[in-house]
Amino acid sequence: MADERDRLADERDRKADERDRIADDRDRKADQRDCIADARDDLVRRLVDEADGRDLAAERRDREAEMREPGDERRQAAIDRIHAGRDRDAAAADRAAFVDRTDRGADRREESSDDRFDAAVDRLAAEQDRDASRQAREAARAERQALLDDPA
Repeated sequence: MADERDRLADERDRKADERDRIADDRDRKADQRDCIADARDDLVRRLVDEADGRDLAAERRDREAEMREPGDERRQAAIDRIHAGRDRDAAAADRAAFVDRTDRGADRREESSDDRFDAAVDRLAAEQDRDASRQAREAARAERQALLDDPA
């Protein structure tokens, strides 16, 4: 009986090691996804900053066009307004790309979070298996000791 308990304890330890390996793999994948999401976030932040810069330039051009004296060339004011409109369109396109990329980044981060939770559960199960193995080995030792103490 004691040998069977030792065998079961060894099997539980093997299962615990496998669960830990799986948990490590999940954490590694979550880290990779987070890295990708961080890189995407950096790119998106840069796009938004560039869009904000274009908006500021567009506002400046609009103000300059509005401040021209009536005697100044109307043509230059119209050109400034066209450039300002293009800058605003480009900024809007960058912001749309930001929303699209942010949505995908959130999905990736949610998957990473799920993997980290699953890894924690796997580690807890592995810890419980190891605890059960330890108890089984202690019971096997006690059984062997009882047989030595009372061989009848």
